[in-house]
Amino acid sequence: MRFASTFSNVGLGIGMARGLVMLTSSQCTVESAKALLRRRMAERDQIFLRMVRETIWAHPKSVYRRLLSSAGWTDETLAQSVRGRGVEATLEALRDSGVYLSHEEFKAGKPVHRDGLMLDWDEVTTNNPLVSPSYEVRTGGTRSRGTRVPSSFDYLADQRGPAWRLTLEALGVGSWPTIVWLPRNAGLQWWLALMHMGRPPLRWFSITDLSSLRIPLLHQAMFRLGQVIGRTRGLRVPYYEHVPLSDADVVLDAMLAARARHRGCAVITSPSAATRLAGLARQRSTTLEGVAFLVGGEPLTRGKSDEITRAGARVGVRYNITEAGAVGGACTYPADADDVHLVADSFALIPRRRALPDGGFADGFMITTLLPSSPMILLNVDSDDFGQVVTRRCGCIWDALGMQTHLTNIRSFSKLTGEGVTVLGTECVRILEEVLPREFGGRSIDYQLLEVEDEHHLTRLHLVVSPSVGQVDEEKLLLRFKREIGGTAQGGGAVSHLWRQADTIRVVRREPVMTPGGKLLAFHTLAFARGPEDSHAGS
Repeated sequence: MRFASTFSNVGLGIGMARGLVMLTSSQCTVESAKALLRRRMAERDQIFLRMVRETIWAHPKSVYRRLLSSAGWTDETLAQSVRGRGVEATLEALRDSGVYLSHEEFKAGKPVHRDGLMLDWDEVTTNNPLVSPSYEVRTGGTRSRGTRVPSSFDYLADQRGPAWRLTLEALGVGSWPTIVWLPRNAGLQWWLALMHMGRPPLRWFSITDLSSLRIPLLHQAMFRLGQVIGRTRGLRVPYYEHVPLSDADVVLDAMLAARARHRGCAVITSPSAATRLAGLARQRSTTLEGVAFLVGGEPLTRGKSDEITRAGARVGVRYNITEAGAVGGACTYPADADDVHLVADSFALIPRRRALPDGGFADGFMITTLLPSSPMILLNVDSDDFGQVVTRRCGCIWDALGMQTHLTNIRSFSKLTGEGVTVLGTECVRILEEVLPREFGGRSIDYQLLEVEDEHHLTRLHLVVSPSVGQVDEEKLLLRFKREIGGTAQGGGAVSHLWRQADTIRVVRREPVMTPGGKLLAFHTLAFARGPEDSHAGS
């Protein structure tokens, strides 16, 4: 048994070395990325049908095959629909006939029920049977175990690399050196993608302490192999450095040094981290002209955008989904702070009407992966995000490739976000309505978690406690909340550690905030959706 495991690891190590050689030898340029995406846009209908045939119809364990068959769809009727109506209209017809996965079904493994069809997740899969994963990453751990996501070097070269290459070009920093300041998984993907572009980051700062997370040996080997193989290609590939949010000075110094040496620097990070760096630069009376931030992982609000640009920097947004890849690329001429183009050669997006906690409704994003190379197949999967979807011509690089679908004001239905870390709202409900009242007194309606922006446009979480609860040891209360959150998810310790670094959670004594519809929510998921003014009103 031990021999088999060792043999398997050796095989994975050899595959990893081959993948890194491939990434560093076949560099992704702006022109090669444009040519690839232009060809796929021209063949989009056929690529979608090929994906369905090869990864769904040909594999009995595919959950989508079971849903399609149950709804009466065949390979031929699907092809006829695409030829006659196009991909998006066909996906809407599939959605209406029950061919989709809700967010709870996809992320939490909830059994799938559709008009007599009952599927448990131990009998189906969304993984692509044609792809052998090169490595594995995890989503943020918003469920009890998080989600393991298979990743491959081939898909990174096929999708993430080209999309991110054009995103940097759209932001006007295609030739600038880069610095990465992100949590582990996002940082790893960018580290690899930038190597594929032939331009590894100058520095790779990890917000999370990788040494404390028991990094798989194969990942550690990947980091070292990347350095060695990069060197043979004349590339200086950095190893990760742990720099917590509280040590933003380290990143700012690196940014300013890179700008002085290269007359420009692009920083790939989160909106809150970028805002933190902008505020620190102003404290030093230093302009950030010649610096550009490419941000993602949490909403870029107008307040954050203004704070960043006021420091002299420019800012653009990336919209990524861990299970899928680079879904949205920054617009050169944005209509809103977080304006991105749907990367339509690789994805299709249709709406699904969902209820909001305050009684309203919003059109959620249902995502479909189009490329047969995707390690995880999505067919009308509810991403749990919603926002505005607009078709318009803007004249930027994405527009010229035929991608005129813009996504703005992207928010999450059920997650609260702080410094790029997410916590599932339903877990907050249990803690706020059961654990805290039981241990500190009061009722289930006396506690609330609010996501707000402070006067510096930094993301903060306020743990609201009604004055009617009486005297409370706030330090003990906050410690209990963090400990409970840490126990609900793998990596929860890292979540608490991040919040502690950023001083993100604060206890606030006041009555919980009511929605405009007069409802009291244990967790306020709409603080960002209503804009900075309403967020401040709730603080």
